[in-house]
Amino acid sequence: MQVKRYEAANMKEALARIKKDLGPEAVVISTKRLPGEKKLIEIMAARDEGPEPRGEARGEGTGDREKSLSFENRELISYFRKEMEGLKALVQDIRKDNLSEEFADLKDSLQDFFDIIGLRGQSEEKTILSRIYNYLVGRGVSKARACKLLEAMKQEIPAQEIPDYESGLRIAERLIRVTLGHNKDGKGKKVKIFLGPTGVGKTTTLAKLAARYALEQKLTVGLITMDTYRIAAVEQLNVYARIMGLPLEVASEQETFRQALQKFDDRDVILVDTPGKSRTDKDYFSILQDLVTGNREVETNLLLSLTSSRENMMEVVRRYGRLECDQIIFTKVDECTGCGFLYDVIAQAGRPVSFVTTGQNVPHDIELANPSRLAELIMWN
Repeated sequence: MQVKRYEAANMKEALARIKKDLGPEAVVISTKRLPGEKKLIEIMAARDEGPEPRGEARGEGTGDREKSLSFENRELISYFRKEMEGLKALVQDIRKDNLSEEFADLKDSLQDFFDIIGLRGQSEEKTILSRIYNYLVGRGVSKARACKLLEAMKQEIPAQEIPDYESGLRIAERLIRVTLGHNKDGKGKKVKIFLGPTGVGKTTTLAKLAARYALEQKLTVGLITMDTYRIAAVEQLNVYARIMGLPLEVASEQETFRQALQKFDDRDVILVDTPGKSRTDKDYFSILQDLVTGNREVETNLLLSLTSSRENMMEVVRRYGRLECDQIIFTKVDECTGCGFLYDVIAQAGRPVSFVTTGQNVPHDIELANPSRLAELIMWN
């Protein structure tokens, strides 16, 4: 038996090298992640120089089907099976009920992935589904969610009835549009608080919406800023307020915030700017929670910048989750290419998307979000 060790960035790269060196009959003996910043994986592969084992020795059913698959698919299945065995062992050691559902979802996603890459046998019809899967993942959709989407496609229409690749992508877009559901009409509640980390565009977005309400919808608008931490933040909003002829109040603490709300009690809409603070600032989140809890007139809007990574956006969603934000606003759409990760972020947030911003121009460059627009961003932008 010939055994070789490989280091690679991912399984796809490793399998290509193994196939080239040892041939399509090689098998992966073990895989593990290596420590270090490069995040490499170590793969041990071997080629039996003796006669090929008979099919009876390997068993029937699934084993026979796997034998007919390509080398890459066989080894991918083997790799994910090892991952599943590790997950099973981990689940057995975990006694916290709140994690069981997450592991169940992960297992289902992996099983769907097995189906897609050919565990049940490859066919001409599945070529289109495989290309769509690769397209979605390339766009930034997570593998698990891409698997779920293709499973939904297969349930809606048989793969052999999808006329071509382009039509398949349009079917995927339609399914995404359906799963995103309905957005709010943009009116919402009287007091609108804008939340989010530093740099997502809270102040600029607030100014765009202030112009929308005051100039287009002819509503009376009051502005409040609590961002007394950032240099020139108050002055920036003050400039917008003067241009639009709107009153502005500065509230650095809870009491002054309540006083500002009372002062604007006769206004149709009150827009509130908040500072972006460090995630380690627990006092800041406690203050925000006190402001939004128990007030039926308050609507909380979490702003997420599309220039951030998927991991960063997921962390922001998790961090602000304790505030139970009412809706999401995506900013800086114009600076993003490949917005597939929005599909995962929206699902993680579990909140409707009300607006998207598309530039720095005030009062323009903001539009109401709707499922069709979001599906377009996910699939094509």
